[in-house]
This record gives sequence, C-alpha cells and structure tokens, in this order.
Amino acid sequence: MINEERLLNEFIELVSIPCPSKGEKEEAELIMAKLRELGLEPHMDTANEKTGGNCGNVWAYVEGNVPNAPKLLFEAHMDSVAPTTGTKVVRKDGVLYSDGTTTLGGDDKVGVASMLEAVRALKESGVPHGDVQLLFTISEEIGCLGVVNLDKSWIKADYGYCMDIGGTPGEITYAAPKLYDIYVTVKGKSAHAGIAPEEGINAIMLASAALAKIPVYGRVDAETTMNIGLFNAGIGTNIVCPEAKFVIDMRSLNVPRLEALKDSTMALIKETVEAGGGQVEFEVVEGCPAVELSKDHPCIELAKKSAEKLGFKVELKTTGGCSDGNYLCGYGLPCGLLATGMSNVHTTEEYLKEEDLYNTARWVYETIVTAAE
Repeated sequence: MINEERLLNEFIELVSIPCPSKGEKEEAELIMAKLRELGLEPHMDTANEKTGGNCGNVWAYVEGNVPNAPKLLFEAHMDSVAPTTGTKVVRKDGVLYSDGTTTLGGDDKVGVASMLEAVRALKESGVPHGDVQLLFTISEEIGCLGVVNLDKSWIKADYGYCMDIGGTPGEITYAAPKLYDIYVTVKGKSAHAGIAPEEGINAIMLASAALAKIPVYGRVDAETTMNIGLFNAGIGTNIVCPEAKFVIDMRSLNVPRLEALKDSTMALIKETVEAGGGQVEFEVVEGCPAVELSKDHPCIELAKKSAEKLGFKVELKTTGGCSDGNYLCGYGLPCGLLATGMSNVHTTEEYLKEEDLYNTARWVYETIVTAAE
C-alpha cells in the first residue's frame, strides 16, 4: 500500500526545509498541514516555552476501528544537525545523498516521512487498525529537549516506537543505556607560580592525579562506557591553578552497574583530591533513563512479527546511544527503536538507500495492521 514515488517526493520536500534545533517552526507547520490533509487534527504543545525554541512538539491522533487493539505511538524528531539549510537531494543508483554542502536530513526525516506515508496508506486502504498516536519532537539533536519538556499526560499509547536509529529495517533495538553526566569541580589554592608556588595547591595536578587513578575508562565492560570529554582549568601561566573542572559521560545498559560505577568513581576522585589538600564538588545530572525491554516484550514481539511478515531479516540489538526513546521509556511507555536505514548521519556524507526509506514506511504500516489482528 505504500506509494514509493509519493513517499520519495515527500521526503525530498521535508529535507528541503531548514530545521535547526530550536528553529523547527517552518518544518512543523508543513507537517501539520500534511496531517490536516489526512483528516487529522494536529496539536502543538508548549515545550518550546522551556527550550527557547520557536515551536513545540507536534502531536496527532489517528482514531482506530478495532477497539481492543493495542494503542501505538510512533515518534520522530523534526530537527537536523547543521548544515541543514538548502538541502538538495541527489539520487544515484538507488541511494539518496545531499549535494555535499549540507547533511541529507535522513536523521530524522526518514522517520517523519515514513510515519506520514503509513497513515496515508491506512486511510486509503481502509484496513482495520487500532488507535495510533504520532509525535514529532523538537530539539532532539541538542539533548532531546522536546521530549524532556513534553507533558507526559498527552501520551495515550500502550507501546511506542522511536523511528530514529541507523541500521536496516528489520533491526530492532530493545535496550539503550541510562546516562549520567558528572560535573566535577576540583578546588585548590592560588599563589604566584614564580614567587611562592609552595603556598598554592594546583587544582590541575589534583584533577590529573584523580583521573589517573580511575582504573578503566572508555569501554568499561560490554554494557558500560565512561568518557572524560571536557576539561577546563587555569587563569594564567604564572598562577598556581586554583580550580579545575571536567565532565564525565557515564552510561550503561546495566543500571545497578552504572550506579555502583558512579559512586565508586566519585569516591575515588574525592579521596585523591582531599589527600592532596584540595576540595571537590560534584553535580550529577541524569542525562536520560534507560530503555529496558526484554527481547520477548509484546512491544518488541509486535515489531518483530510485522518485520517477518514483510520478509525483513530481523535482528534484536542493543545500543550505547541515547534518543527520545529513552525518555519515552522513562515515562512508562514501553518503547523500542526501529532501524530506518540512515547512514553517516551528522555529516555531509550522509546517505539513505531508497529501499530503506520505502521499507521503513512499510514497517510502520504493517506494525499498525498487525497490532489489530
């Protein structure tokens, strides 16, 4: 039921609209117009009042005709990473590229376009289906700000699917990590570096000593990673540095393991800094909750069954990345991530196979139909 030519043209139209994070209004208005053409009544929330953007998340509800079918929510984000303005799609041997001056925007317009086309196909076919909720979020690329600031009471679904991960349609991600950002401030004591260095306590050296004692970083284990991604210190070469700051990105699929690693890492840093005569302050920010679904969760089984009906090769996966799906899971909505074919995202070399675009829409459509059977 998917119209490939129509879907392709709509994808090209969607990526042509400038849609930087916090500047998605033109894209949102286009999507809302398309939803109205489908006979839906889209609504825009006020998440942008907290994000500082020029529009909110866009919601739409497709009323079903199978009352007992599970209610499904499909989600994709409207923003793309820069450069996004003036995207011109180049087709070559069944693959879509930009002209090299911008990102393609498949992240995440392949999700947006597939959701729109699937609903259009539902309307045209008249096939029985349950209730379907559509959610198009803002500012995903700068911290999932749209989903972080949405009103959870608007979610009216039993299962959710985040259409925002690479891989070939048929790949289902059932687990994604919980994330902590740990902001560390090491405080020493300033002094003139040439006249009385012994009167100072060098915060750079204290921070370096603490970091050097961390037993493992990068890939901690099969489920856990830790990265020190930012380090700022110093106010002059002739001043014993009084303060150093760094940030730890820590994430794991194993939440108890993550909690233990967080506590032990902070304790080690504190012990080392204080042993050197300094002080340390921590600010722990929960970046996102975990996606924690079992392989046999009904949400995952539904996506798997619909993919198998389409003849896709099914693969169940985990990821070390975070997405809007993490927060939807955190709000109590079981949410899997469905692969959309996007490749080399966040670069001007981004590309998307046309086949993957069409199959992503087929997968959304078939999942809705299968849920009602």
